[in-house]
Amino acid sequence: MKTIFSILDKRSPSLIVWSSVLLMLLIVIIDIATGNIIFFQPFLVLPILLASWYGSKRAGLLLAIFSTLTWIISREIVNTDSFNLQLVIYSGISNLVAYSLLAILITNFRNVHRVEKLAADTDALTSLHNSRGFYVELANELLRSIRYGHKFSLAYIDIDNFKHINDSLGHSTGDKLLVEVAQCLKSSLRETDTVARLGGDEFVCLLPETEPEMSKKTFLKVSDMLSKVMQSHNWSVSFSIGLVTFETPPDDTKEAVAIADELMYCVKNNKKDNIAFRIWNGKTIK
Repeated sequence: MKTIFSILDKRSPSLIVWSSVLLMLLIVIIDIATGNIIFFQPFLVLPILLASWYGSKRAGLLLAIFSTLTWIISREIVNTDSFNLQLVIYSGISNLVAYSLLAILITNFRNVHRVEKLAADTDALTSLHNSRGFYVELANELLRSIRYGHKFSLAYIDIDNFKHINDSLGHSTGDKLLVEVAQCLKSSLRETDTVARLGGDEFVCLLPETEPEMSKKTFLKVSDMLSKVMQSHNWSVSFSIGLVTFETPPDDTKEAVAIADELMYCVKNNKKDNIAFRIWNGKTIK
């Protein structure tokens, strides 16, 4: 089921809504064809669920109305000899109320779920991915790398002397600095790249399908832009960056981050304010 939901998540809402309409019609047609031998009405819940979750409240309500009308029509087609207006009205109203409530509840639950999921994966200060969200993206990229043989690059960034900013200028200034760094990283990289704040003053950037020279060129530009932004605010900080291009996929996400983190500390323990760049070939860094 998880695989089915993953596939549906990647489809456009309009496609799923129209598919739900077709599914609803198919259920009604099968019911008419079987002549009421099997009670198919409970199956109408499925297209309403799909339209409400992947579409909108309006789509769910419209499908609830459409399902009610088509079901009444199908009942009358099958039971032509026993028309009862009062029963039709009662059945139609009860079905409409039940289906509409279902559509509203599913849509409201979906909205809450999306807000909570976004909050769980997002850093509240910078609006970047947090650690949880980043590791999900990295795990997906690792799977793509294994399957298609793509290279990818990973940068681990630490802000030098950040504690001094907090101590001398206050935590509000420190927060502002972190937001500026986040915005600079986002604007410097591609839409397909992932930027995250792991916590404190540490950031990571994931660059899918990136060759070594391209990743190195990119982060030379990123480093330059970060320096200019910090200078414009008179913030006396610099950046230690560990940048790794994985020609061969690492064993897991933790190993990938650990390799980039180790490179970053090589810079930090040396002169700071620099980029250490390496290529991972599966066993060693070169």
